[in-house]
Amino acid sequence: MRTAIIKAILLLGRYAVLPAVAIAAAMFMGWLIALDQHPIAAAFAFPVALPVAMGVVVVGLGLLLPIRLGTDGVSVNEHEAPGLWAIWNEFDRVSPRSRRVLLIDPELNASMSEQRRWLGLRRRQLTMKVGAALLLALDERAVRAVVAHEVAHARLQHTTGGVNLVEFELAAANLFHYFDPEQTITGRVAHLLLHALLDWVNAARLALSHANELAADRDAAELVGADEIARSLVLIESSITQMKELIYTPLDKELLGAIRVPTPPLQRLAAQLDTIRRPERIAAAAAARMSEADDPKSTHPAFATSLANLGFSALPIIDAPQGSAATTLMSAATMNELMTRFNRDWKKHADRAVGIH
Repeated sequence: MRTAIIKAILLLGRYAVLPAVAIAAAMFMGWLIALDQHPIAAAFAFPVALPVAMGVVVVGLGLLLPIRLGTDGVSVNEHEAPGLWAIWNEFDRVSPRSRRVLLIDPELNASMSEQRRWLGLRRRQLTMKVGAALLLALDERAVRAVVAHEVAHARLQHTTGGVNLVEFELAAANLFHYFDPEQTITGRVAHLLLHALLDWVNAARLALSHANELAADRDAAELVGADEIARSLVLIESSITQMKELIYTPLDKELLGAIRVPTPPLQRLAAQLDTIRRPERIAAAAAARMSEADDPKSTHPAFATSLANLGFSALPIIDAPQGSAATTLMSAATMNELMTRFNRDWKKHADRAVGIH
C-alpha cells in the first residue's frame, strides 16, 4: 500500500489526491442517499462518515491549490554568462533554449529544477542554478563537470519525480499555512490524515535523491569522464570543509556581539582563494570528508559513496584548480555586479538578524 501511494505521488504530484477526493465525494453522496431512504441508519453513520468524507474533500482541495515555487537567484543570459551557456548548450541539445533558465545565487552549490505551469499542460521549463561561490572556488574544468551532472538529472528525468514529491510536500505546507492544526478543526483533521503520508513522502524523496545523485554522476561520466566528475567532487567537498573553517566559523564568532556588519562570506572567499586552492589543503580537507557515512536525512550520498560509485576506492590525486570559473565563464561586468548585489543582500540580512545599525 505504501509503495503504491508513493508511486502515485511520483507520477502525479499533488494530483495524486484526486482518487481520495473521489472516494470521499462518493461517501458523501452515499450518505445523502441513505439520509433519504434510511434516515435512522444515516443518523447513526453521521459522526463517522460525514466528517471523514468532508475532511478528505477539504484536504484534497487544499492540496490542489496552486503552488508557487520561489526562484531565488539572478537570471543571466548568454551575453552575461557566455561560458556557462555554451557548456549547457553543448551537453543539452534536446531541450529548447526558450524553455531553459540559468540562475546565479550566492551558494557553493548547483541544481537543476523543473517547473510546469497551467496544470502541467505546458512544456516543462528547466532551471539550472549555479552558485557564485562555486564559480569562485572551482575552475572551468570542474564547473564543466558540474554542469554535465546537472544536465544528466534533466536527461534522466530526475527532476520530474523529485518535483512531484516536493510539490506534494509544498502543497501540504500551503494547506497548513491557511489551516493551522493548532488553531482550526480543518487543520487538525488534515494533519491527522496527512502526518504519516508526509513522513513517507519525505523518506521517499531523500532516498530518491540519493539514488538520483549517483545515477547522474554515472551518466555525466559518459560525457566528460569519471576522472573529471571525481575531480569536481573532490574540489567541492574540499571547498565546503575549508569554507567552514576559514570563513563561516570565524564569521559566526564575529557576529556575536558585533557592533557593525562583518565582511560578507563571498568577499571573504574571494580573499581566501589562494589558500583554499593549495594542493596540500585540498587533499587534507577532502580526506577529512572521506570518513563520513551516508546520512539518511541528507539529499546527497556521502563523499566516499559518490567516489565508489565512479569506481574510486580511495581518494584520487587531482590537479589543483587553474584560475576561477567566475573569470572564464562569466562576463567580468556581470560577475562584479552579482558580487556587489549578493554582498549587499547579505549585509542587509545580517543587519536585520542581529540588529546591527
